[in-house]
Amino acid sequence: MTRNRLNMLLAIASMLIVALAGFFLGVQPQLAQAAADREQQVGVDATNRTTASELARLKDRAKSLPKLEAELASLTASVPDSASMSTFYASVNSVAARTGVKVSAITTADAQAYTPPTSAGGATAEPDTTASPQATASASPDPSATASASAAPQASVVTDPRITSANFSAIPVTVSVDGSFDQALAFVGGMQDGPRLFLVNAVSSTAAQATTDSGGGGGASDVTTWTFGGYVYVLSDADTTATDKG
Repeated sequence: MTRNRLNMLLAIASMLIVALAGFFLGVQPQLAQAAADREQQVGVDATNRTTASELARLKDRAKSLPKLEAELASLTASVPDSASMSTFYASVNSVAARTGVKVSAITTADAQAYTPPTSAGGATAEPDTTASPQATASASPDPSATASASAAPQASVVTDPRITSANFSAIPVTVSVDGSFDQALAFVGGMQDGPRLFLVNAVSSTAAQATTDSGGGGGASDVTTWTFGGYVYVLSDADTTATDKG
């Protein structure tokens, strides 16, 4: 092998070494970085698509927000987070004035804490609504109705673990009004359709002495006292209750 050929081979080898060194030291890291960038871009694109889908879903849900807020306001008025009995009394007087009856008495008893149901026997979660509110003895339920309810087969109990004796209670209420049968029926119907949930579980009536009309006609009108016993409910805010206990 001549010296010129040897020099040429060494030159070629040097060029190959430089080319390989350039590839591994310069080009290959750039290719690896480009591949990592492409992989990251794919991840970012997937995240963007998920975010866009969620934003579209939230935008669609936002259209129903006024309806949901109205539902929440209605439910909160039906079962408020405090007793708010003055508001209930105002509702009673308003319905009485609209239906023509005269409110003769409104009485309440201490709130009864909710009792969670037990698994045995299918016991219900409601407070004992077979007993009348303590306010009047006349507002007692029909014994036969109680017996029928006890004899009826019990359905499976479905409860919400967020409803507990710490945040849910029932307040016994008795309302007595004077008026005719039709007026009393309109009154209790108005209370059932009112903003505050009023569960009536006992009804009684007492015929009062006939009274003479004040119009000078000399006629007499019969007035009956109707007594409605039942419950209104209170559902305290769970977060507030937990904070108070803490």
